[in-house]
Amino acid sequence: MEKYELTLVLDADLNSEDQKKLIAKIKKTIEENKGKIKQEEEWGKKELAYPINKKKNGVYLLLNLESSKEDLPKIDKKLKIEEGVLRFLILRKE
Repeated sequence: MEKYELTLVLDADLNSEDQKKLIAKIKKTIEENKGKIKQEEEWGKKELAYPINKKKNGVYLLLNLESSKEDLPKIDKKLKIEEGVLRFLILRKE
């Protein structure tokens, strides 16, 4: 198991209940693919540097997780098709 940092930019137009559901769905996806979330940090709503899908604001979320290299592409694929996720970045931590 390697350590990763997942940074998410979620659609700010979602209401708080829908955001919580989306975050729970993302966590479930990680856990279904044998990943473990170690820490969660919500950075809140911020203005984007440039519009993404005609959106000017996004909700930022940072997840520190552990996962194997083999399961990471499955998580990546699920995040790509999720409508409420504007952008995401997965980085391996040293």
